[in-house]
Amino acid sequence: MTNINNVDIMNALEFSTKIEQGLIHLPEQYQAYDNAYVRILVLIETPPSQTTKKQKLLESFKKVQNRKIFATIKNPILWQKKLRDEWE
Repeated sequence: MTNINNVDIMNALEFSTKIEQGLIHLPEQYQAYDNAYVRILVLIETPPSQTTKKQKLLESFKKVQNRKIFATIKNPILWQKKLRDEWE
């Protein structure tokens, strides 16, 4: 941290790494900062949860449902049977 006119100036570094046994390893390109006093902000990357995936799927189904794309089908059972016959 540099102090100019009683104002603290900080440099920001950004990189991704894995915390192993409580240690954060500094990438080679930042070795000039080795043994420097730093302030750390840890942002945890979390994979999308199943709940999030489920929620997105439900939202997609609701959008399709609102479009009423099957409203013109008079007999859904017959329509589905014809679709299946196409594969035989």
